[in-house]
Amino acid sequence: MKKANWAILPLLLSLGACSSPPAVGDDTPALLAAATPEAREELQRLVSEALGGADVVLSKEVLTRESALIIERNPPQDLRQRPLQGRNLESPEKFRLLLSGGRCWLERAKNGQRWELLKAECVPASG
Repeated sequence: MKKANWAILPLLLSLGACSSPPAVGDDTPALLAAATPEAREELQRLVSEALGGADVVLSKEVLTRESALIIERNPPQDLRQRPLQGRNLESPEKFRLLLSGGRCWLERAKNGQRWELLKAECVPASG
């Protein structure tokens, strides 16, 4: 009975590899080749979903000069533009754009979660 279990293990491992994101070893920091409206819309939707549906505003040149994307929360403010709850100690959310296996990925830095960008074309970031 033990031989049968060991015979199934390679099959299960190979099936799991088919659906998993690419290995971290071949990741290259990337930039958007062009920040098209479709690419920005997809990026904005993915970042919003990653942050639990929060409204996200991205610049028109997002990820065209740097492979890192940093999102800070906009805390509620009073009429004098002071935070209502005092100093905000919450860390900003960090994402990075990667090129892996010829595909474009957005990765959340704190947990490594990834989303493939289907409407964006990525190029390797220089330096």
